[in-house]
Amino acid sequence: MTGLTALVLTALRPGPRHEAGREADLPVGTAGYALESEPEESPATLHDLETVTGALDQHELLGWHVDFHVRVGAIEDATSFWIGKGDSRVLVRSMTPVTADQFVHITGTIEGQDQQVYIRAERVTELSGGPPSPRL
Repeated sequence: MTGLTALVLTALRPGPRHEAGREADLPVGTAGYALESEPEESPATLHDLETVTGALDQHELLGWHVDFHVRVGAIEDATSFWIGKGDSRVLVRSMTPVTADQFVHITGTIEGQDQQVYIRAERVTELSGGPPSPRL
């Protein structure tokens, strides 16, 4: 009976067991880290106004982020202004007051309402000295 009790206690004893073909069950240590990938629903960021103004269907850009260095065109009202030229322009809605011909840095999101696509600016800051050098 003592042998049977010892056998049962050995089988119930915690700790690693090394049985043939069971290495996959053993814990594995790792070092380092893995970068989290962006979720697929994460919108892209546009840096070129022509991408927006030249799109065949601007509604396909809804939800995309923008990061533009542009000159303010016409002022629409106290909370809206245009960027771009002629028929290739986009409305920007912002609580930051701007003046026509002012050079600004705009970050925001492309949104739409009543079939009109516009940029909801999260931040508009004045840039002094004109446009920056082209990005490489």
